[in-house]
Amino acid sequence: MGLLPAAFAVPALLGLVGVLRQVPAESPARMTQLALFGGSALFFITLIFPIQYERQWLTIAWALEGAALCWLFHRVPHPGLRLTGVALLAIAFVRLALNPAVLSYHARSTHPILNWYLYTYGLVTISLFAGARLLAPPRDRVLTIKAPALLCTLGTVLAFLLVNIQIADFFAEPGTAALTFKFSGNFTRDMSYSIAWALFALALLVPGLIKRIAPARYAALGLLGITLLKLFIHDLAKLAQLYRVGALLGVAVIAIVASFLYQRFTSIVARPDENKTPPLAAP
Repeated sequence: MGLLPAAFAVPALLGLVGVLRQVPAESPARMTQLALFGGSALFFITLIFPIQYERQWLTIAWALEGAALCWLFHRVPHPGLRLTGVALLAIAFVRLALNPAVLSYHARSTHPILNWYLYTYGLVTISLFAGARLLAPPRDRVLTIKAPALLCTLGTVLAFLLVNIQIADFFAEPGTAALTFKFSGNFTRDMSYSIAWALFALALLVPGLIKRIAPARYAALGLLGITLLKLFIHDLAKLAQLYRVGALLGVAVIAIVASFLYQRFTSIVARPDENKTPPLAAP
């Protein structure tokens, strides 16, 4: 069945070649025609996946199409390509993050980590970050929204959701058909959530410091604070003495590394101001 959209892509590709050869470069309609035929060809090419397969592949196809349109926007700077690409990426995010039915598309895999959650959420996350990279300034605004910031935020949220889904799947009881999230009753699972959240906060803090992205730093510190609250209020109350020491030690090491990195960052930022010599007073 995947050959059907592939056949429909052929006329669009032929039309694209015809526009490149026949329409003069100075023609005002050339850009719109290139965007139309190029976008149509990419649409049918990415449509091969949901037609050949089903369910989550429709969402993956939307994400791949969105990233492909952002790539095409680099070659054909038509604003409609950028708007459509960002819209498709946002729809793919909503379908995975705000649609609980997606977790019941398939029965749980017998293989932890290497399952359909990984490639579904992973491919859409990669597409979101790829779209953000392709829409770098100065052509980064869609309507009045900065597209890279929006797509990076959605990609980060989806990556965090994937981490939690993999933990829930790993500790699910054998024979469970649908995936459910539980934050009590299993100290290993509870601590896995806490340590994974702390590591994710640390991974989010590093690019926030290197690239000086304030929202990423604030989000990392907020997530680390939530992790500490979960650890002290929820986890430690249900752990034995030995496990409490291990839990505190693991999260404390991550918090110390995060505080060390943040202190180095603030000192580097403040250093140019400290090295400035005050101007000489006028005689």
